[in-house]
Amino acid sequence: MKARKYSAVLLLSAAVAVPVSPALADTVATLPGRDNAFSYTYLQGGVDIGNLRNPRADADTVYIEGSYALDPNLHVRGGLGYYDGDVRRGSGNIYGHRISAGIGFNTLLQDGLDFVASGDVVQVRAKSGGSSATDTGVDLRGGVRHRTTDRLQLAGGAFHENIDRSDTGLYGEALFNVQQNLDVGARVQVGDDIGTFGLFGRYNF
Repeated sequence: MKARKYSAVLLLSAAVAVPVSPALADTVATLPGRDNAFSYTYLQGGVDIGNLRNPRADADTVYIEGSYALDPNLHVRGGLGYYDGDVRRGSGNIYGHRISAGIGFNTLLQDGLDFVASGDVVQVRAKSGGSSATDTGVDLRGGVRHRTTDRLQLAGGAFHENIDRSDTGLYGEALFNVQQNLDVGARVQVGDDIGTFGLFGRYNF
């Protein structure tokens, strides 16, 4: 008897849930404050200066990076940079490129604050004198993004890079809106061997 009673309750619950679930999902998806309206579809370019982990060099890097939002919580990422500098703990000039591609995840923590994480596969090619080397590894990041004012956003967190050898540190970024879709920004990252500072421009689509 109890088994039949529970079965009837389960069937009734399922019958009610079928039409209600889509309506409930639509209601939750449109609740105010669930989306911070940060742009994760953009193209940016800039210059970084400082110490690189791989290769071990004091170098200037000119780069272009992009991100494309697949949905409100997932975005794909990619970047290409060319660097030129001096070998650390040695002599001579070193130059090459760095290519990255990966995926990012973002979710609302509270009004004006997102948690953001990303994982990129990175390839670095370095040339110095008559020799060259290519290494492939990963760059993992996790942190927060905050709308500090209507025109200013601040972001920061931790990174772990493992390309030939590993390095762990902190990163920070400031983004200032100058026009409707145009931002200018500055970023810094500091690790055991990495220490860079950069300026960039970003166009949001």
